[in-house]
Amino acid sequence: MFRQGFFQRGKFDSGMDDSIGGRINLKRLFGYLKPYRAQIILSLFISFVVTGLNLIPPRIIGIIVDKAIVGGMTAGLVQMAFFLLAVYIFAGVFTGWKIFLLGRIGQKVTYDLWQEVYRNLQRLSFSFYDENQTGNIMSRITSDVVAVERVIVDGVDVFIIACLTLLGISGVLFSMNWRLALVTLIPIPVLVVLAWLITIKAHSIYRQVRRKMGEISALLQDSISGIREIRSFVREDYEINRLAEKSMEYMNTNIQAIKLWAVFFPAILIATSMGTFLVILVGGSMTAHGMSAGRIVSFLFYLGLFYQPIHQLNNVNHMLQHARASSERIFEIIDAVPQVKEEPGAFDLRKPVRGEVVFHNVRFSYKPGIEVLHGISFESHPGEIIALVGPTGAGKTTIISLIPRFYDVDSGTVFIDGIDIRRYRLKSLRENIGIVMQEPFLFNGSIMENIAYGRLDATMDEIVEAAKLANAHNFISALPDGYAHQIGERGIRLSVGEKQRIAIARAILKNPPILILDEATSSVDNETEALIQEAIGHLLRNRTSFVIAHRLSTVMNADKILVVNQGMIAEVGTHDQLIERGGFYANLYEIQWKNRKAIG
Repeated sequence: MFRQGFFQRGKFDSGMDDSIGGRINLKRLFGYLKPYRAQIILSLFISFVVTGLNLIPPRIIGIIVDKAIVGGMTAGLVQMAFFLLAVYIFAGVFTGWKIFLLGRIGQKVTYDLWQEVYRNLQRLSFSFYDENQTGNIMSRITSDVVAVERVIVDGVDVFIIACLTLLGISGVLFSMNWRLALVTLIPIPVLVVLAWLITIKAHSIYRQVRRKMGEISALLQDSISGIREIRSFVREDYEINRLAEKSMEYMNTNIQAIKLWAVFFPAILIATSMGTFLVILVGGSMTAHGMSAGRIVSFLFYLGLFYQPIHQLNNVNHMLQHARASSERIFEIIDAVPQVKEEPGAFDLRKPVRGEVVFHNVRFSYKPGIEVLHGISFESHPGEIIALVGPTGAGKTTIISLIPRFYDVDSGTVFIDGIDIRRYRLKSLRENIGIVMQEPFLFNGSIMENIAYGRLDATMDEIVEAAKLANAHNFISALPDGYAHQIGERGIRLSVGEKQRIAIARAILKNPPILILDEATSSVDNETEALIQEAIGHLLRNRTSFVIAHRLSTVMNADKILVVNQGMIAEVGTHDQLIERGGFYANLYEIQWKNRKAIG
């Protein structure tokens, strides 16, 4: 049960109607070609030229057969051969031009899709990422977009050429011999029925294929991110088996699709072969009634060209079912609506921001019906240090997450400077709030780039000054490349304390009027803690600060301590006031004091 459920969280499942949803998505998908109408029209023109050129060789070959081979007239044979060569060369040149044009269009559409998907991902609320696995999202951005790009480039090209070829060759066949042309159409109803059946069946299979691929991507992303935990718990074999299970599911789903096409494609070949058989049978009898051998040869060449686009259209149908399933997954992200939205008429925080934060009877739940905050009310004055303490899971991080509107309250109100934060523009609100988390996230890049993330236009002198205030300058200078040192993914090449100081430097550089610190010293040694506490002292100056702390010794000097327990504020006061009351806080403090004495 554990193994089945461990990686099931966060899977998209639109529950769309296969046929209706597919039509809507494809219509919308090809709408991405609109900005490139001029290039599409040019490609259509080139396709028309290529189709016309491809119709010429069979007729020339027929003439050569009648005049040179059967009739023995070699005059003009060389000229016709060179003319045939010229047709092939021109067709090749135009085809290459068309491939380049369509390939470039495909890359531009891929770029547009990536930008739109990523832009919406940046807008979505934290609840979206709480519910969906990173690897699954990555699968949609990468493999699903590539599948869509393939049908836009290759599919459109093949579809256009195939349709034009069918129309052109049909005209030629009927002009050569309408009776024989009618014989070639006999397999068409069978082909239409087969295509209809395959379309109905294939789409549902490919939706499963894309979903299974997303699950594999999610598992790989988690496994690679947690490689140290895997090694430390010696779970390599367990992880290999988990991937084997997911890969087996993916393989079996793909095999279903392969079986489908393994039956379908031979059926197409047999049907078209029957057409060729009938033409040879009927055409052979027509030679006795004045139809030349060369004309029969030309007709058979055209017949090969006639059935070839039918096979190509079935290949397009194959790609189309992939693209339908992928486009649904892509549009699920593009159409996802952020839960936290700006109200109409939202405005910026008024300058200067004083930093007065008030919670009034705030209730909140991550999932409907499971409330985690129950009527939270408190106020902080500008420049105060507000500490939040309490047991793990009490709701401290949830409270501070409501200040920058990472989530919206169910009821009640959060005010900044006397105004409901829902009336502020999100960008303005978050620009005025700095956050240093317990496990700060650092980007794969240099130390300088990570500190400058606090203010992208900062000068090098400002970056260095922020690092000095964060007690980070000395260890940075000791590195081989100094501020240009590459820290690796998630700052893996730095210690926990070093990462914390980089994060503090980033917040100092941002210089926000409101600051949130989520237990910035919980995982470091005493010496590093002293350095971080000194850096935090610089950071806390002249701003309203909210500090989550498990070590009560770090918040003894706070202006106000909120004791949070089971989603409610159990006590409020200064350290001395709370100790004097002898309540929940005093009990926590006594337990920690005894533990410190025992360790000492």
